[in-house]
Amino acid sequence: MNERDHTNDDVSDEHQRAIDTLAAVSAHQHRARRAARTPWWIYLATFVLIVGVGAANDVVDISATTLIAGAILVALVVVLATTFARKDTSSLLGRWRGVQPRQQFVPWVFGVMLVVFGAVMWWLTHDDVAPSIASAVDLSAYPNTVAGVLYGLVFTALLGLSRLLTAVAMRGSAR
Repeated sequence: MNERDHTNDDVSDEHQRAIDTLAAVSAHQHRARRAARTPWWIYLATFVLIVGVGAANDVVDISATTLIAGAILVALVVVLATTFARKDTSSLLGRWRGVQPRQQFVPWVFGVMLVVFGAVMWWLTHDDVAPSIASAVDLSAYPNTVAGVLYGLVFTALLGLSRLLTAVAMRGSAR
């Protein structure tokens, strides 16, 4: 075996190690992206909570509604207090799951979401969509429940859209 064959073997081994390392890094990045995704149950929980609040307005009196609003307000204050006390910008859900993706404010995503949210909410509140749908499906006695379902669908779709647009923005900035 001459010196030239020995050099080619070294280059070939080095090339194979580089390929293996690149494959390992790629697999790790794929696993990290999958772990950082919002789980499906967050979308379900968002929908169910919003529908529950809407339905509660149909079946409980005003003092119970005030109690529900107070409980939601307390939960928001606790989340904000823990976030600011820790001086941590990662999400509470991310900390629970042990995955803390880099969070970045993307102005154009915020603008798109603000416009879409404003347009959809204006349409839902000004065109009496919920009462019309409630009477069409013979649920006129439960207009708040129907409104809760509509708002649940809208907010869940907006949550998904914001995650999608943020992912697109992050992929575009990574290039």
